[in-house]
Amino acid sequence: MRSIWGAAVLAVATAVAGAGLAIAQEAPPPAAAPANALAARQTAALAKMQTHGSDIFDQRCKQCHMPAVERAPSRSDLAAQFPDVIVSALKTGKMQPMAAGLSDDDIASVAAFLTGQSPDAKFDVAAEARNACPAGAKFNPAGPAWNGWSPDKQNTRVAASTTITVANAPKLAVKWAFAYQGGRYGQPTVVGNRVFVTSSSGQAYALDKQTGCVAWAYHARGPVRVTVSVGKNTAAPSGWAAYFGDMNRNQVAVDANSGKELWSVSIDAGPRGILTGAPTLWNGVLYVPLSSFEEFVAGLAAYECCKQRGAVAAIDVATGKMLWKTYAIPAAPAPFKKNAAGAQMYGPAGAAIWSSPTVDPKRGVLYVATGDSYTNVEETYSDAVEAMDLKTGKIKWAHQMTQEDHFLVGCPPGHEGVNCPTPNGPDFDFGSSPILKHLKGGKDMLFAGQKSGQVYALNPDDGAMIWQTRIGKGSALGGVEWGMSADNDNLYVGIADRSLPSLSALRLTDGALVWRRRAPDPKCSFPGRCGNGYSGPSSIANGVVYAVNQDGHVRAFLAKTGEPVWDYDTAGRHYDTVNGVKNQRGGNLDATGMTFAGPMAFVMAGFNGVSAATGPDNVLLAFSVEGK
Repeated sequence: MRSIWGAAVLAVATAVAGAGLAIAQEAPPPAAAPANALAARQTAALAKMQTHGSDIFDQRCKQCHMPAVERAPSRSDLAAQFPDVIVSALKTGKMQPMAAGLSDDDIASVAAFLTGQSPDAKFDVAAEARNACPAGAKFNPAGPAWNGWSPDKQNTRVAASTTITVANAPKLAVKWAFAYQGGRYGQPTVVGNRVFVTSSSGQAYALDKQTGCVAWAYHARGPVRVTVSVGKNTAAPSGWAAYFGDMNRNQVAVDANSGKELWSVSIDAGPRGILTGAPTLWNGVLYVPLSSFEEFVAGLAAYECCKQRGAVAAIDVATGKMLWKTYAIPAAPAPFKKNAAGAQMYGPAGAAIWSSPTVDPKRGVLYVATGDSYTNVEETYSDAVEAMDLKTGKIKWAHQMTQEDHFLVGCPPGHEGVNCPTPNGPDFDFGSSPILKHLKGGKDMLFAGQKSGQVYALNPDDGAMIWQTRIGKGSALGGVEWGMSADNDNLYVGIADRSLPSLSALRLTDGALVWRRRAPDPKCSFPGRCGNGYSGPSSIANGVVYAVNQDGHVRAFLAKTGEPVWDYDTAGRHYDTVNGVKNQRGGNLDATGMTFAGPMAFVMAGFNGVSAATGPDNVLLAFSVEGK
């Protein structure tokens, strides 16, 4: 929309005495209302909102949140949120279908009921953006980088430009911390002297890598959970642009130096589409994955389920022009039956693309992995790995791993909503990016991990199976969730299964298990749900694998043997942050991993997702050896 890091305008009201009138004595100002009377009125107004919000919650939300089903947060999890997070979810986020027909006052009442606070207490954007960088500070792209989801376009997540090694990793300590409000998804991107981060409060920031000062802040058109990608752009005054998208499907480019918007393009007209995966930049084209939250509509009787499909859009970076868009399911949704309430149902739908595309310059294609189907209309593109032509978007091949995985949230046995598929689930999406590797013997392989607990190696030429290994039982919130990493020997796979939360190394050539490290029993240093799954992606730096866990710990292991190297509890201490927030805490680690550039490493602590809820406050942690 625009950069908000600029001149602020302060309006000051002044009283002007009337001219030409003789005033013997100035009338005294009206007596101010007693503070306790004002507080009483505010309390009464809040109580009225909460009563109204409680009624709406019982009618529209209780079915999925009391008790919590599948990926839905519990009532207590929702109570820990900031009210604007609730409002955002209902107006522009995943809960938008459930809020259909509600007024702004209705939505505010639900937020007040859940959080105990009025939504008038807005996000303190100014507080987040304190500690401005000195005037004239410029973006310098030279130097070590972790750009986007992975430093390379093959999504191996190997840090090639860090000085953090096996020897000094145990000495890593926090150098600085930057505070956030609300849940965080976007992984830190590091290019040159800047760290680029996004937030679900709708802000994107460029911070100084060494100090954490704020170079600029940009206010998006909706919540942002996408990891930033940075690259050259001839249309940008600085010659460089930062790219990210919001939950309202707007993909934007801003000048990397100033945060000034260069262009914005809507990726899709479907109101249930969202942008979650990092865009992949290659040869002047930005490849943007489209995801969806339509699987949350099971209980909406009047809803015409379902029409949203995952997609990839190719955008010219200089102009913002869309060059092509390819839906993961080629067939357009069509009417196929009516639900029990008489609403028309559509299909096929689904195959959301949650993660960043993987580029294969040799074959001229990109690879994506898709999510489940939403209806009983059969297709062969959900729960699949697909190859698309880089220039045209044409699907070259698709390999479906789980057939008939039709799933909507809120369909527990015996309490199915009118739109629920039969049977429902098992919800075995691919949430992680495929990894392309050139093996030592000259062979190429494409690796994909699924929530089923299965890991696959495919022939990138045609998608044919080379090997598959089961390393977890899998579930809707288990198996391989958000990512893997790979060096020249092994594939490193985190598993979020409750029965066997673990990090494993699989040999690239045949999928054989090299080592496995089970996560310790969960003992979280934060309130709320406490899990111990390795649902976030691992990262590799100089022979060490860094894995993030739902219990708030970052754990490091020797890549060859799995021997522990380092363990840091991000919620085990509180932080006085560089933007002036005292006693800030970290928390759960879930959707994003640790990133490395030069002598520093970065991680977002306190993700508020489906695996845990750690409250409204979160923190970006910058590490260096001994915190220097």
